[in-house]
Parts: sequence; structure tokens; C-alpha cells
Amino acid sequence: MKTLSVVGASSLFAIVLGLSAGASAGRGDDAKAQASAADRVAAENASAAEEEVEGDMEPVDPAEQRPQKMPPPRPSSRAATADTWVALGPSPTQSAQVAVPPDNEVTGAIHAIAAHPSNASILYIGAVNGGIWKTTDATAARPTWTPQTDNLPSQSIGAIAFDPTDATNQTLIAGIGRFSNFAQRGDDELGVYRTTNGGASWTLHGGSTLLGQKIIAVAARGATLFAASTTGGLYRSTNTGASFALASGTGGLPTGGIFDLVGNRANVNQLYVAVRGSAPKVLRSDDGGATWNDVTAGIANLSSATGAIRLAVGPSNVVYAAIVNSNIIAGVVRSTNLGATWTAMDVPAIHPGAQGNVNTSIAADPSNANLVYLGGDRITASPFTGNTVRGDASLAAGSQFAIIHGSGAGGTSPHADSRAMAFDANGNLLESDDGGIYRRSTPATTGTWSSVIGNLAVTEVHDLDHDKVTNVIMIGTQDNGTHMQQAAANPRWTMINGGDGGDAAIDDDTLGIAGSYRYISSQNSGGFRRAQYNAANAFVSNLSLPTIGDPQFVTPLELNVTTPTRLLIGGTNAIYESTNITTGTPTFTSLGTPGANRNAMAYGAADNPDAAYVGKNAAVFRRQGASFVATTALPSGAAAVTDVAMDPNNSQRVFAIDDNQVFRSTDGGTTWQDVTGNLGTISAQDFRTIEYIPSAFGDGVALGTRSGVYYAAVNSSSWSLLGSGLPDVLVFDLRYIAASGQLIAGTLGRGVWRLNVVTDRIFANGFQ
Repeated sequence: MKTLSVVGASSLFAIVLGLSAGASAGRGDDAKAQASAADRVAAENASAAEEEVEGDMEPVDPAEQRPQKMPPPRPSSRAATADTWVALGPSPTQSAQVAVPPDNEVTGAIHAIAAHPSNASILYIGAVNGGIWKTTDATAARPTWTPQTDNLPSQSIGAIAFDPTDATNQTLIAGIGRFSNFAQRGDDELGVYRTTNGGASWTLHGGSTLLGQKIIAVAARGATLFAASTTGGLYRSTNTGASFALASGTGGLPTGGIFDLVGNRANVNQLYVAVRGSAPKVLRSDDGGATWNDVTAGIANLSSATGAIRLAVGPSNVVYAAIVNSNIIAGVVRSTNLGATWTAMDVPAIHPGAQGNVNTSIAADPSNANLVYLGGDRITASPFTGNTVRGDASLAAGSQFAIIHGSGAGGTSPHADSRAMAFDANGNLLESDDGGIYRRSTPATTGTWSSVIGNLAVTEVHDLDHDKVTNVIMIGTQDNGTHMQQAAANPRWTMINGGDGGDAAIDDDTLGIAGSYRYISSQNSGGFRRAQYNAANAFVSNLSLPTIGDPQFVTPLELNVTTPTRLLIGGTNAIYESTNITTGTPTFTSLGTPGANRNAMAYGAADNPDAAYVGKNAAVFRRQGASFVATTALPSGAAAVTDVAMDPNNSQRVFAIDDNQVFRSTDGGTTWQDVTGNLGTISAQDFRTIEYIPSAFGDGVALGTRSGVYYAAVNSSSWSLLGSGLPDVLVFDLRYIAASGQLIAGTLGRGVWRLNVVTDRIFANGFQ
């Protein structure tokens, strides 16, 4: 059998809120192209599949595209000071799908870079769902990064830039926008952040004008601020963010969403903008954005199929534009006279994964007007790393572009799915992508890629489970596969499967103290297998598992609480059960409709091992014999069910959640009660996960939301923020470890966190 090469597919999101993305790219973890640490990964994957799994996508769920709103301030935690969330990483993961020795590091997606103009050690990044981070030792082998926005109301960063009019380089502006390739999930789009003290503090600007605007680019020129939205157009403030007005449709600037906005560092009053529409345009302003001149003439390949235009300004007023049509680069043009005329360059093949609308980056060389750099989605063969090129306009047509990854970079390559490029003050090229941020030394000639990730912890975790035998956690992540802790106290994790990580499930009972079974897959249940690990957390063996006919992008798995030899799988249209999942020849039986919403399954209780609930669309279904039947309809206003949780001791008690409501039944779904209570006034929406917490002091439930974790007693509708120290981030999955009293949270952008749940303290002071 050959090594499984699973895709690291970034999800496709359809044209929702004005942004479309391309089909996902396939990438894998072929050990032959990785450093020696990945040899173990290859061995673990060896029996998982016979063929390479190609790219796939997860479309946006319209039910998740609720109207955006300013979230209420998070309340203070009522838990004791000692009950503090502890960050567990990954920071970062190693042995992953890159070729960056020595450790092949990755973290989560980074959408924006701001490099200090004169100090290469100072660097800022904007993570897709992990907020703004700063380092002052960017040139170190492992930089130390500090999160800047953990307590601010949105961690979805679409852009970041220095204000060149501030000679101290302490002023930056950042735009908020959801650009996750995980079906565009993330925080509310609330406007822009601005700092005047190098990031020590940030202020939110934009108000109702920028609420819901997907900010893809920003610029600051003293009191004048610009926020470019893919949906609404270009917004401008002339009073340092006190108010914003729509500039599109005025001063010669057409209406329509924005593809890109860039400035000329040699002339702070000069800006270029690319405007979306059936006839896209590129315009230049010479007066700080007050008026605009159309410089589109001569740019070929612009049409209604254009999904992205990326701009870059180089020395001597040289301007470059990369045009993406139908998610594949269709043209690269260059102007040496401020856009008066344009010359076409060669078109490099940087989008074999057809993800160009989101995964295209560009940078002009700061010292050579002939050189431009581009990043795309991936290369065409395993290990499906990044696809980066250098263009030289001085060369003859047909020979202008050369690869600067793989054989063009000493065998090194960054992660796939490029998002941003920038130059540091030392003249090295920085590139960010779905795996983090990397540096290309001497990019104009020979050089290699190295990691700039350091301790960055911005992984988008969507599923997790805990192994009590080895005391480690396993996670499924967006675009970066499945990871596990090397040890409970080690923030550096290890990738054990490539692609987009599937649902994580661990059976740590069947083998006793000898080890555990871990259920691992990629998107669309690709490479679904049972991996055995011993008590030392070492891989033992793999067993490929049967596939189902209607997998989901992330196919939900649920091990039986009382009998972990039984496994439930939620397909798109049907539920499947295995009662012999730990045998040498596991089988699955279809239990018929309805299928399951992702993550919305509960299976097994002490009083009834057969008990199971699933959420499908806006209804909850309960197992009855060998099939599922609908419970009584949820209270009025219920939307798509995002999770269900059952009392592990009483199968009649069950909770269900949708985006912004919590429902409880004490009679197996015969009746339901809305117990949302005070959540609407203390928590943002996006209720994603609910976990039952049994206790001798009284049972409770923990709820993962867009703004952290909240807790209520099972018979109450009064909720309080649980613990302190957790960033204001979307919590996507929770696991309660009864034996140790620990609650584990997987966040979509800030990795994994742990809280010691002292239940007698939770119920102190009448909170029950």
C-alpha cells in the first residue's frame, strides 16, 4: 500500500456576503518529501487508504449567515480566581504538511502581515480567527509572539497596516473580516481596530456603518482612515475613526465592493484600489483618496468572472496587478507610469487547486522594480505545499517566472494556500497562508524558507477528544489535519493525519491501561481509520474502516458513553451504527434518516445504552428501536440545531442548542423548554457546543459560544461566564473529563484550552 496522501483542503465558500472562494486543494503528508520526523506519520497513515484523496470543499451553510451585531460586553466570571483557563497550544504543531526544516511547523491561517518598515525584528500578523499578534524578535529561530486582541470582541482579522505618516511607527490599523476557509465561520465583522502605541492597546472604530462589512484591506494616513469592504465598497474616515462614510460612488470612485487597496510608500498621498463588479476597475488617487482616476485601460482579462485582483506597488512607481478569474490566475500586468499603460507578463500556474479568489498573494520587490512575487494555493503533487513564484519583467516572455519553493528554494516550501506577502526591513520575503507565516531569505536569488511561527497559537480547532490513558488531546483542525499532544504539558503538538481534520473520537476504555483506539479521518470521511496507541502515546497500528455513502465535510462521530465498542456516524441523510467497531472487521448498519447536523449527536447513557439523539435541520430526533423519530418540535423560533447533549446517567434529560438558544427536555423530547435565559444579554451568538457536566453538587451544562464558555445548572436558565482568561473567541467543541474534573475547549482560532472545573466552587454564593 502506498502512503495516504490526504488533502489539506481549504473549504470553498460560495458567494455569500459578496466573497467567493475556489474549490479546495488537495495536499498530503507524503513522508518522502518531509523531514525525518514525518516518517512516523507515514507509518501511521500507511494502511489508511489505497489511493490519494483529492480536494474537496465545504460550502457555506446559509443558516449560519445570521445578521451580524455588536456583541454585549462579556461579564466577569463568577468562578474563583484559581479557576483560570490554561492555554494548551498547539503552539505550534510539528511534523506537518510543509517542507521547512527542522520541524515542519504549522499553526492556523494568517490573513495579514504588517512588517515594521525599519526594524526587521518587529512584526504584526492578523490571524483568520486568532486576532492580532506582535513579535519583537521576528528574526529569531523561534520568535516569541504576544496576542494583542484576546479581550476585544472580534478575532477575525482581514487586514493590517502601518500608518506611514507616523514617524515613530507606533500607529497601525487593522480590518475585521471573516476569511476562514472553514466555510467562512468566525467572529462578527465590527469595523477596524487602531493603535497609536504599537499595539499596547487597540480601539474599535466603525460603529453601525462598518458593522457586517468584510474588511479586506485598510490604510491610515493620519486622521484619514480607509476600510475596504468586499461587500459595501471603500469607506473613509477623516476624523481618525470617529465616523466613517462610504467613499465609493464619490470622487470618481465607482460603487461596488473592493478587491484590494494599497498605498505607495514613496508617496503617502498615492493609493490604488481595485473595484469589484461585472466590469472590474483599477483606480489611482493622488490626493489621499479624495478623488480617483481610472487606470483600468490596458489591463486584460477583466470580466464578470474576475474573483480577485491583487495589487502591489514597487520602487520607481512601478505597479503590479494579478487578476484571478474563476479562481485561477488569468493575468499579471505591470505599469511603469502610475497605471497610464500596462504590460502583460507571463501567467504562472499557481492555482492547481482553484482557490485563487482567497489564496492569492503578491508583493513587489522593494529594491528591484523588475521583480514581483506571487503566492497561490498549492503544488500539484504530494506533499502539496505552497506554490510561490518570482517574476522578472526584464526577461523575455515565456521565461519570466521561476518557482521559489521546493527545487527553487533548496528543497524548502511554505504551507499551501497563500494569503499575504510582505518584505521585512532586511529585504527578506514574508509569506502567510493557512499554515502560518514563513520567511524566504534572499528572495531575488537563491535562498530557503524558514518558519516565523514561534509560539503562535492560532489553530482553528473544530473537534477534539481526550485520551485518559495517555492524558493527551487529539484535535481536528481546518486545513491542517489531525494533531495530538506529545505530552500533556508540551505546547508543541504533532500532526498525525493530513488534510482537513475530521471529527476526533477516542476510545480509552476498551484496551484498559494498555492504550487507546483513536478514530481519524479527513474531509468527507476520507482515510477513515482506527489507530491504536499504547500507554506511552506511541503509534501501534492502523485499521481502515468502512466508508458511508453520504459523508459530510466534517462527518460527526460519537462513541457510546457506556459501551465504546459502539460508534454512531452522522451522514448527510442517514445515521449509521457499528456495534463491533473494535473488532478486526468492523461493520456499519444504516439506521435510516434523518442524518445529522455536524456535531449534533449524543449516544448512550447508563440507564439505556441504546439511547441516542441527533439534531437535523431545526429538529431533534430520538432513537426508537433501529430507527430515529422526531421528538416534539422545539419551541418557536428554533433554527438549525448545532449540538445536543444527554445526561450520561439519565437518557430522558437532553439539551439542544441552535445559534442563539438553549432548549432542555426532561422527558426524552416529549416536551421542550427554552432555557436561554439571560444569555441574550451577556453572550454573543454562535452557540456551537454544549457539554453535560455531572457533579455530586448538582449537574450542569457548559455552553461554547462566540464569546467564550458559559455555565448553568441543569434545572436553571441563569448563565454565567465560566472561568477567566479564555480569549473572546468562538468555542467550537467542548469535552468534560469526569475523572479529573477538567473541561477542554477547542476554539476556532486560538487553539485548545483547559479549565479545572471545581463544581462545589461553581455553585457557591447561590449560583445554582
